[in-house]
Amino acid sequence: MGLTELAGMVMTLPILSNKSPSPHSDGFTLLEILMVVALVAVVAVTSIIVITDSLNESRFQDTLNKMHQIANAMIGDPSLKENGARTSFGFLGDIGAIPTAAQSISVLVTNSVPLPAWAVDTTVNFGIGWNGPYLSGENSGTDYTKDAWGNAFVYSPTASPPTLVSLGADGVAGGTGYNQDITVTLPSELTTATTVSGYVTNHYSAFKTAVDVQLNYPNGSGVLVQTPYTVTTPTGFFTFSNVPYGMRSITACIPSLAVCTTKLGPVLITIDKPNYTVPPGSLDTNP
Repeated sequence: MGLTELAGMVMTLPILSNKSPSPHSDGFTLLEILMVVALVAVVAVTSIIVITDSLNESRFQDTLNKMHQIANAMIGDPSLKENGARTSFGFLGDIGAIPTAAQSISVLVTNSVPLPAWAVDTTVNFGIGWNGPYLSGENSGTDYTKDAWGNAFVYSPTASPPTLVSLGADGVAGGTGYNQDITVTLPSELTTATTVSGYVTNHYSAFKTAVDVQLNYPNGSGVLVQTPYTVTTPTGFFTFSNVPYGMRSITACIPSLAVCTTKLGPVLITIDKPNYTVPPGSLDTNP
């Protein structure tokens, strides 16, 4: 091979360059990559926040719904009525009180205490005793002792008024947003009649002779209590205090419970107001 041919071959070899790539060449700079990574991180964090808020919103509503179900199981659903009178009084109506701290919410599902079983007392003409389950947790698998975040409800039956509390998403007292406490109260105006009053009458006129009146209701432990009241005025007026809401009955004995020559009742009444008046004529000697 001659020198001329060798020189031609050398001239056809590619020339290597050590110059930096043009800023207009293909590919990403380090700054551009960092910007993309930062943007992806922001989108990821935003997505997590949105998903978490959506989940907390759903759990908040589920918790609130569960708490209202528990309240209705305890004291009945005030919206359920027949002929204008309430028909639903839950645990309160059957037992005479809301669950104690020892009984807890669990007693609304299973009678593990146990309380007396529900039965009709023919002497007073209405039923008394545990008539649950008042919540369907036993069959549905729902744990009514916990909120939708899995935290135990704080039930305080001796507070004034009694309360049922969820500690929110963080499970800690206080907080804001979805971390704030959710509280359902059970004020006495939803559970107890401050007064139950009425008249023993004779042809709808004042009954002026001696008479004892007896109000029948459960005592808070599912046991019948019969509270007497001796009419001491010539008007036939009687009154009772602090009576738990529910289906109850009332009886009058003339001249007294000890010597009952004439008995009026028992008359069924539905106590559902803080100041309940027995319908006129319920205890009339000549109905």
